[in-house]
Amino acid sequence: MASSGSITSNEKEGRSITLSWSISSQDVTQNYSIISWELTGSGSASGYVMSGAFKAVINGVTVYSSETRIQLRNGTSVASGTLQISHNSDGTKSFSLSCEAGVYTYAVSVSASGTHTLNTIPRASSVSASNVTMGSATTIAISRASSAFTHTLTYTFGSATGTIATKTTATSVSWTPPVSLASQIPKAVTGTCTITCTTYNGSTSIGSKTCTLTLTVPTTVKPTISSLTATRVDGDVPSTWGIYVQTKSKATLAINGAAGSYGSTIASYSITGGGYTSTASSFTTGSLNTSGTITFTATVTDSRGRVSTAATVSISVVAYSPPSFSSYLSQRCLSTGTIDDDGTYIRGLVSYSYASCNSKNTVTRATYYKKASDTAWTNAGAAFSSGTAFTFGGGKISTETSYDIKYTLTDAFTTIAIQDIVSTAAVVMDFKQGGKGVAVGKVSEVDKAFEVAEDWDVRVYGKLLKDYIKSLMGEMYPVGSIYMSVKNTNPSAYFGGTWVAWGTGRVPVGVNTSDSNFSTVEKTGGASTVTLTTSQMPSHTHTFTGSSATTSSSSHSHTIPNTVGNNSGSGTKCETWSNASDSGRTLTSSSSSHTHTVTAKGTNANTGGGGSHTNLQPYITCYMWKRTA
Repeated sequence: MASSGSITSNEKEGRSITLSWSISSQDVTQNYSIISWELTGSGSASGYVMSGAFKAVINGVTVYSSETRIQLRNGTSVASGTLQISHNSDGTKSFSLSCEAGVYTYAVSVSASGTHTLNTIPRASSVSASNVTMGSATTIAISRASSAFTHTLTYTFGSATGTIATKTTATSVSWTPPVSLASQIPKAVTGTCTITCTTYNGSTSIGSKTCTLTLTVPTTVKPTISSLTATRVDGDVPSTWGIYVQTKSKATLAINGAAGSYGSTIASYSITGGGYTSTASSFTTGSLNTSGTITFTATVTDSRGRVSTAATVSISVVAYSPPSFSSYLSQRCLSTGTIDDDGTYIRGLVSYSYASCNSKNTVTRATYYKKASDTAWTNAGAAFSSGTAFTFGGGKISTETSYDIKYTLTDAFTTIAIQDIVSTAAVVMDFKQGGKGVAVGKVSEVDKAFEVAEDWDVRVYGKLLKDYIKSLMGEMYPVGSIYMSVKNTNPSAYFGGTWVAWGTGRVPVGVNTSDSNFSTVEKTGGASTVTLTTSQMPSHTHTFTGSSATTSSSSHSHTIPNTVGNNSGSGTKCETWSNASDSGRTLTSSSSSHTHTVTAKGTNANTGGGGSHTNLQPYITCYMWKRTA
């Protein structure tokens, strides 16, 4: 680019000519330049040389032509003037210039030509903008070349386009990208937006320029959950109760109305609570092992990695523990209930407790007896109340025989039983008639046996025998011990103490302090089903099976018709393509035989349903109890 320049011809008799130019002015609005030019004599000779046939051509325009001969000296101004040159639409312009003259001769003997480039006239205005969060304003700055220019601003973001301003005269425009543009980037939180500034001079477009800025999805754009609902799974609980019962009920949790925002999709789910976790949109817990209020929390994560506001649901779980006996006593008595060692009735006194489950649960009590030597039980038909003495046996309790007594408690879920013994009539010592048995405090009933009346104390190492046995049991099953059985009988019936159901629906595992999953006792975790995330899937590849195709092989050539000159008449003439003679046609050279290989391309379709799979190890079920006191 230049603001001035010149060309100088060859010399004849030491004389040449020079055509020089310079920019006088440039019109930014109209996109043209005005140059001043001058044709002068030049060269190394002194004095003058007669010259004529002058001609100067600039940008295709003959600006001077004269056959008049003059005395041409070094520095003689032959002609001068100005010329308006229009620029290209982008403001650039290169132009040609030439000059000639007949120096010393009448025919043209000196000449010069060249191409020069004018300074570019600023055209399309430049534009810039700052990064912004969708829904907030950014300022678009326009740097224009002329105050007469107006500008139309448009944007492109993904497949979305729009107009920001139309032929505005402002050089600073405020724009708030709509949040709806987030739908163009469903898997990202930022994207690149292109702003195009088209510059107008009146109604004429004189060019466009662009800039880019980063649009960020607002943090408020995240997936949503309509609700988290809990549906009661009764299992053994009578449906008419309408309540959750500890260790008996389960709950089905379901995320409802999970939806992405502005084009995003749901990528993963999370539900936690009650000692359970799940990555499915719906799952059923194991047995609810705690009572009181249990709150479940759910979130979803979308394809942008945004996490929804948590949805919660709380349920109330009624406390439950199996029925238990706290004490029992069975004694011979008279029909009036008066205790008598020779009585033919039995007086029972039983204390027990059970979980009422908000007055939904009831307990059925039954009493049985049989001779110690029999196998079949007789239902005494006698119900009882806790802590209240009652009489049964109907006078049929022989004084010559010991009896086994059994008390049972049955609630909606469990039956427990406890047994007692009522001895024969009381004597200090008795030898079995006709046999070899001996008894103390009762009638002897068994050969080759030493019997002691149930209401007599037997001491071992200074301790009552029953206390001695309990102490042994206490050593075998101290507080914190776990007892497993295939019978649903509370171990307190066997060993005493207080026992509670434990580990319902779970498999025990040893404490491992080096693993946070198993670092403390009674820590719960795990899930019966699991849905793998993308990152958890095994690394794998898909093989596309295809073959290449080969085009056929052949050699060939092409005919190109040439124009043929016709010199008849004045000037030079050419035949048309259609009537050019064969002699005016040319054959391209023939290539050797060759082939082209085309490689097949394609994509592999997605497969899989994304459902959960079972996470259960091989198992066998039993009842488990933990001693708490």
